[in-house]
Amino acid sequence: MTGDRRRWMLLLAVVASLLISVVPVSADYTGGTIAIAGQGTVQGDLVLTHGDSRYSGEVPPGGTYSVTFPVSLPAGATRVRNATVYLSWTWSHSGTTGTTPSLRTEVGGAVLEPVRRYEDRKGHPPYDYPSGLYVYDLGTGVQAGTPLTLTVTNTATDAGVAFNGAVLVTLCEGGTDPVSYWIAEGAEMVYATEGVTPGAATARIVIPDLPPVPAGARATLLSVVPSGNKGKNVLSVNGRELPGLFDGRPYPDLAINTTEVGPLLVPGSNTFALRDDGDYMVPGLFVLTIRSGTGAAPAATTQRSPAGVTLAIGALGVAAVAARAVRPR
Repeated sequence: MTGDRRRWMLLLAVVASLLISVVPVSADYTGGTIAIAGQGTVQGDLVLTHGDSRYSGEVPPGGTYSVTFPVSLPAGATRVRNATVYLSWTWSHSGTTGTTPSLRTEVGGAVLEPVRRYEDRKGHPPYDYPSGLYVYDLGTGVQAGTPLTLTVTNTATDAGVAFNGAVLVTLCEGGTDPVSYWIAEGAEMVYATEGVTPGAATARIVIPDLPPVPAGARATLLSVVPSGNKGKNVLSVNGRELPGLFDGRPYPDLAINTTEVGPLLVPGSNTFALRDDGDYMVPGLFVLTIRSGTGAAPAATTQRSPAGVTLAIGALGVAAVAARAVRPR
């Protein structure tokens, strides 16, 4: 082999090794579809509350995390028909290895298993630690006026985990007006970085057969977005863009937003999309409600969208905010 040929072979080997060592952009910083997990109608109302939820920091093996939710009935309602807790976890790892958490979850002394589990991760180092959403069905035994305390124990022997927070959703019966609802659940880690475009870093929800919104009814979207805290995001409803709704309220690790969307809905298929513009989010829970009577929608303030449609936009209040640890992404 000549000297020139040897040099060319060496150069090709170096180039090949560099190509092999390049970590491809993970599909998991891109968004997918958040599916509809439940829908129905209640003669009363649907209520979402985060109680004293806050970011936990890292919970070591054997450590616990608790959230207490008040349980109250809206005007006219007489009982809680069903209750569901949504627990958002993140940063689960043993050393430098990401791992699914091992958790023991109790409510009122009863041990519960998730009825649904969602998990996502970016798929390459460093900090390839998963985030997820666990859903717990509390059934029909929840009583108004009696607070609920969720206690989660990290039962892993060598792995830590953190919690963004938790919310309680109750279906309350006894009102005079019907409320139709659609609940979408998931955990889509989206981040426009490392070559992932904002268009790719988008989570979508499709409701295929939405009925027409009756005259005088109110359509409201409740959104729970872990880690949405910079306002670098865009919610769109059937292509109409509403920027910056998720800005770290009620606290930086769990953004909760209430948006009036009635003017943007159409009969039939409707698409809701949440795009990351450099924020980093793990959108997990979205609840669309249509109130067919004169009942008030959740408290909100008004903000005018760029397209000129006036929408009601608000963040739910927070009872307590704990100091949060700053963690790398």
